[in-house]
Amino acid sequence: MAQAPQVAAALPWLADADALQNDKAVGWIKALRATGAEAFSQTGLPTVAWEGWQYTNLRALTPAKFRYSADPVKFDAAKIPAPLLGTHRVVLVNGQYQPKLSNLPDHVTVMSLMEAAEKNVAGIEEQLVTLGDLGKNPLTALNAAYLRDGFVLVVAKNRDVADPIEVVFYNAGRDAAVYPRVMYRLGENAGCTVIERHCGEGLYFANCYASIALESAARLRFYRFEEESDAAFHISNTSVQQQKDSSFEGFSLGLGGKLARQEFRLQLIDRAISSSIGGTYLMNGQQSHDFTVLADHFEPDGKSVQHFKGVVDDQARAVYQGKIHVRRAAQKTDGYQSHHALLLSPTAEASAKPELEIYADDVKCSHGATAGQLNPEAIFYLRSRGIPHDLARSLMVESFLGGAIEKVSYEPVRDIYFARVAAWLAGRGA
Repeated sequence: MAQAPQVAAALPWLADADALQNDKAVGWIKALRATGAEAFSQTGLPTVAWEGWQYTNLRALTPAKFRYSADPVKFDAAKIPAPLLGTHRVVLVNGQYQPKLSNLPDHVTVMSLMEAAEKNVAGIEEQLVTLGDLGKNPLTALNAAYLRDGFVLVVAKNRDVADPIEVVFYNAGRDAAVYPRVMYRLGENAGCTVIERHCGEGLYFANCYASIALESAARLRFYRFEEESDAAFHISNTSVQQQKDSSFEGFSLGLGGKLARQEFRLQLIDRAISSSIGGTYLMNGQQSHDFTVLADHFEPDGKSVQHFKGVVDDQARAVYQGKIHVRRAAQKTDGYQSHHALLLSPTAEASAKPELEIYADDVKCSHGATAGQLNPEAIFYLRSRGIPHDLARSLMVESFLGGAIEKVSYEPVRDIYFARVAAWLAGRGA
């Protein structure tokens, strides 16, 4: 019997999953892999006909280019970038946790995903199986089919980690397909700053899934640097579940990769929760970068903010899709979302799709989106005061992006974001 087109297209992606069949994973991990593989086999990769994928085309992402390997990865440690802030660190290479390159304070626990599953660390099975509808999330289903690599990081109750924890996802290329699954768990009234760096060299496909669980009154600052190689494909999904009185501040830089998509799902599942996610992107050539965000309010008195700004040059494409979902019980919700794009070329593109879906009647929600070019009168004004043309353009771009970056509350990381913008502009001669 002939296979359905979706199944035929999906099977090559799942061919390397056989390498995991005889490993020593616990039973529920193997069951999750089977569930993910079954869901993905029914859909394959999403196409532009899918809701939420109209602006990002995965046609160039073909299974023949990439191979997954369960073998220990060989790499040159000297190529892993130096720490941004010289503090605590967790390193993954091609998705595999590297304990010899990692160090953390005593009150933070980190272990490989398989070790955490074998030890039955409290809460991780529940957190892992909360995957949502895999039939509507094929990349998450594909990640689940290869569930093995990654880590679990736990911050103990009432602990406040003073120095940031830097998590490096380094991909060594050579046509690798990597599927890391990472979990962050902050106990009640715990506080922490996490910096994720995604980088590498050569052609590879990184399909990352991060789940974050914040117990009551926990506080997390979560900063991402997506700086993949120019040839790379980067897909990431970050799911945040927050309990009462917790706070989450997220920010991400989209800079690298041939095609990238970052999804954030913020679940405010109790009262009085604060949750914000922002970002900025800088693209040129034929790069494509997509930020897709859902803030889902379950209970009253929650606040969510989405704030993105980006710059697009040459034939690059930017996408922002943001949604605030307010359930009937979520009275007194305060929700805001915005996206602003600056086009430096007549062939650059930016698409925005902000949405509100509200079932409560006592809320304050708004959204806005703009796209435009540099103001020639402002450039003329700067030049009339002796500022060279390139410097005038650079100052205006930095000022534009600064409106987003300045919302980063942790000053050392904020300064690094500004430095990345300055370096990109210098490289473009803008």
